[in-house]
Amino acid sequence: MKRRLALYGFIGALLITAGCSSAAMDSQETAHHPDETLINTYWRLVALDGAPVVALENFREAHLVLHQEASRLAGATGCNTLMGSYRVKNEHIAFGQIASTKMACPTAQMKTERDFLTALKQVTAWSVNGATLVLSGENNEPLAAFEAVHLY
Repeated sequence: MKRRLALYGFIGALLITAGCSSAAMDSQETAHHPDETLINTYWRLVALDGAPVVALENFREAHLVLHQEASRLAGATGCNTLMGSYRVKNEHIAFGQIASTKMACPTAQMKTERDFLTALKQVTAWSVNGATLVLSGENNEPLAAFEAVHLY
């Protein structure tokens, strides 16, 4: 009887210890996620000038992808598709000529499109922290924030 009780106590202590070490490992893993790469990542637009961007149903979400080949920019404004070029040097980024299709959309999408394209023209710097990309302008003010989306 004493052996059985001691065995149950020992097993209980092991389970408690395993649970504590697992929780400690989980908190360490969630505390530090590696940064996503700037290039070849699908970046969904989540904020413009600090205001949240919400995608409407039946419309493409505003996003961009900086393709490595030919420094090509591709994406969508929330209404139209966009394409162009970019240049990256260290933490600085500049977008070249940007073109978009010219489909008309509801007022909210058209405002997001205008603000998004205006922000891209003003961007001078970038930073990635985990799964968040922030594009900043002069004086390091954030212009647009994105979230990495894994497609597969």
